[in-house]
Amino acid sequence: MADEMSDVGCPNCGALQRLSPFSGALLISCGVCRSPLERAGGRSLSGSLACAAATLLLLIPANLLPFLTTSMFGVSRRSFLGSGALTMWTDGWPWLAVAIGLFVVALPVARFALLTAVLGALRLGAKPPWLGRAFRWANGLEQWAMADVFLLGLWVAYARLSATINVHLGVGALCFIAVGLLSLLTRASLDRAAVWRRIRPDTALEADVPACSCLSCDLVAPAAAAGAACPRCGARLSARETNSIGRTLALTVAGLLLYIPANVLPIATLPIGLHPTQYNILQGVIDLFDARLYGLALLVFSASFAIPVLKLAGLGYCLSSVFRRSPRRLVLKTRVYRIVEEIGRWSMVDPFVIACFVPVTQYNNFIYGRAESAAPAFAGVVILTMVAARSFDPRLMWDAADRRPVPANPA
Repeated sequence: MADEMSDVGCPNCGALQRLSPFSGALLISCGVCRSPLERAGGRSLSGSLACAAATLLLLIPANLLPFLTTSMFGVSRRSFLGSGALTMWTDGWPWLAVAIGLFVVALPVARFALLTAVLGALRLGAKPPWLGRAFRWANGLEQWAMADVFLLGLWVAYARLSATINVHLGVGALCFIAVGLLSLLTRASLDRAAVWRRIRPDTALEADVPACSCLSCDLVAPAAAAGAACPRCGARLSARETNSIGRTLALTVAGLLLYIPANVLPIATLPIGLHPTQYNILQGVIDLFDARLYGLALLVFSASFAIPVLKLAGLGYCLSSVFRRSPRRLVLKTRVYRIVEEIGRWSMVDPFVIACFVPVTQYNNFIYGRAESAAPAFAGVVILTMVAARSFDPRLMWDAADRRPVPANPA
């Protein structure tokens, strides 16, 4: 039936797809670039609501109860979840402290509060006018609310500290471990396309009507509506991201320049063998290998070396495709972009490791831990490349390859 059909715009190549909501497919992919448009298998509104609400509730004790405790020579030090950010602020790294406080403390609370409110309202059958905007904000915070990444950082920090100092996980840390795991389950169970349809159904346009799609919720609207607010999520309707190439290029170059000091300079001081020892990222990986923590060393190497290099190379690959107007391997380039956008946040492991051990290693002038000059540089690489990936509009690769002018937005 015609009224069962709806149009969606692929966010990666810009192709309009006419879909049937009753197809029963567990995975619907774009017919042009093969990017997933909807995943329905194993996802449900009730399941994602339960996970989001449980995560939000567990964030309260995770923030308020003791996180880590270390002890030596009859003296102990105790930390809370936000202690790492406070210690870095005191040590003279204010913007790094702000970044860690946002990614670990503030933004997870904001994301899961918004997500719980949206899913709860839909579960009760309510559709208040703020619903679309709140879900757009919750989705936008997904990459920046890094409870799952911090969980990996906690694991690495615990392994390093326990080799020298008696260290114990507090109730706050145990609650946060549950938060990290539940955040992954929330993401796995959330069917975004279904949520958007429940907020406002997709529509089917006439075949000869020029169209553009919302960059946030993929709602298809007439091209004449570009510049107005999306009726579903409130974002500004736009044919393409404005100034995407210039912003992405500037951010990528800045990240590349910071990558050198981030790897050459020491990133932290850690009391190894009860003696303060500076180490850079590579030395940290070597220390884990020496401790026979091979799996952990491989994870840290991947997050600290492989992922930043892949991000910078992948962004350069996609940018060069636009500049050269290359029609080759567009499906591969689109897949590379999706990988770059997805893996970028996991490079924050090293700054999070420092945030875990610094508050509980302040014993005296000889036994202490602190962030060093490479830490803000490395965090800058991660943040800049994440923003660069978000700024890049992959549809421009397809536009350039077709050698067609990009649809202009009205002034």
